[in-house]
Amino acid sequence: MFLTSEACLLETAVSKICNRRYMAGVVATAEACDSNAALLASGDLRVLQPVFQIYGQCRSFSGPVVTLKVFEDNVLVRELLETRGEGKVLVIDGGGSMRCALVGGNLGQLAHNNGWSGIVVNGCIRDVDEINGCGIGVRALGSHPLKSNKKGHGDKHVPVYIAGVYIAGSFIRDGEWLYADSDGILVSKSELSI
Repeated sequence: MFLTSEACLLETAVSKICNRRYMAGVVATAEACDSNAALLASGDLRVLQPVFQIYGQCRSFSGPVVTLKVFEDNVLVRELLETRGEGKVLVIDGGGSMRCALVGGNLGQLAHNNGWSGIVVNGCIRDVDEINGCGIGVRALGSHPLKSNKKGHGDKHVPVYIAGVYIAGSFIRDGEWLYADSDGILVSKSELSI
């Protein structure tokens, strides 16, 4: 696929914005692990298992966590993404389902427009090309073309268990901090200093 010069300029501008955000407040996950051995040992800093694919323009993102637990139903995903994100990261426990997508291109753009820093989906996304064009960071187990149910079932702001974090001693909770980059994803009980 060839990009027009306008599309290339837009892609470059989005990349610069993501990089500026990265430089301003995102902690490199490898550095965070190296410099926070005591937090790792205590379980106050946890590393998610490397099961997520990288999507979206922002390969690095961080922010306070907002949790959501749903299964093959994305009504509550939309409800949360319609609110002001203010640099937060939506962590969706979709039960690891690989049978439908919980986030698509429209929700990716909505998240970007409303100031969400990123989305982590323990499940699938769709409209990958559209999401890859959004100025947001997204992690998911994979992609699936089928949309989800629309029944509105699920729970907001509840502890969630994804990608082996429970093994490290705790669920992921609202208000914790998530850090994602090309090396992986960390969850911290409090904001890490740079």
